Amino acid sequence: MKICQVNPGCGIPIPPPAWGAIEKIVWEFMCNLKKLGHEVDLKWANEVQPGEYDVVMVHVANLAIELANRGIPYVFQHHDHHAYHYGKDSFVYKENKEAMERSIFSLVPARYLVEYFDLPNVYYFSHGADTKSFYPNPTPPLMHSLLMVANNGLGGYGAYDRKGFGLGVQVAMSRNLPITIAGPKNNEKWLNDNPWVLGYPKLSLIWDIPNEELRQLYTSHTIFLHPSELEAGHPNLTLLEAAACGLPILGWIEMETTFHGLWRAPRDLNLLLKGLDVIVNEYGDYRQRSLNTANELSWLNRSRELIGLFEKYAH
Repeated sequence: MKICQVNPGCGIPIPPPAWGAIEKIVWEFMCNLKKLGHEVDLKWANEVQPGEYDVVMVHVANLAIELANRGIPYVFQHHDHHAYHYGKDSFVYKENKEAMERSIFSLVPARYLVEYFDLPNVYYFSHGADTKSFYPNPTPPLMHSLLMVANNGLGGYGAYDRKGFGLGVQVAMSRNLPITIAGPKNNEKWLNDNPWVLGYPKLSLIWDIPNEELRQLYTSHTIFLHPSELEAGHPNLTLLEAAACGLPILGWIEMETTFHGLWRAPRDLNLLLKGLDVIVNEYGDYRQRSLNTANELSWLNRSRELIGLFEKYAH
């Protein structure tokens, strides 16, 4: 099959050297579809010609609409949590819905989004785990430590604590555990509004860590925290990376989606502490569940399923 992945055009290289979620997804599809024997190109939307490919896959709504206006059929994958955050009267919702309506079919990485967009050609399709780059050490560290890896903020307000960094620090303080918060440098906007966290001596902050150093960051910790308020991906990429490194996860994921190795806790300190105690007491079991989930959702397995969808709906 001849497949084109459309460059999302966000100014981040593919593969991304550091942060870049959509860019990681595009790169993983390219690599793993090629492993499965398919021909895959990366092109800008305006470079794609009608009839050039068996399947054109696009990840940004305005580029999907551009393809539709040029008469090029495409498969659309939605990634933008702002379409939910701003509601159905917003431009971003309407733009993404138009991209879906004009697609052969569309994929959303959370089950709640299937109902939210309420279109007959929209299907849930989970993100994958990069089990080649992320894998566990034979034995975890002896002392427990907490890790959060995320791009915080919401709706253009970088200081908004969508990812629950403040809760994570409170969990660490309550159990006197080390905690590391990592992500892009714009997370400093949250820090500037929450200087109280700097009073905790066991807090470490890392900004703009290169992708090749991420595995070491995961495997030097034992438990991943994810009390996020809003995600387009259930699970998102950091959960899958953490699981691939053997980290049990404490946080939130939609009830409709199963993720073994994760103890569900909403944004409530007492429930997070309860879950932390459960994970610590059953650590080996949770660690193995996380690894099993990552292997089941490897990008190679996700790419096999994607080809099945292409063959069923787009070929």
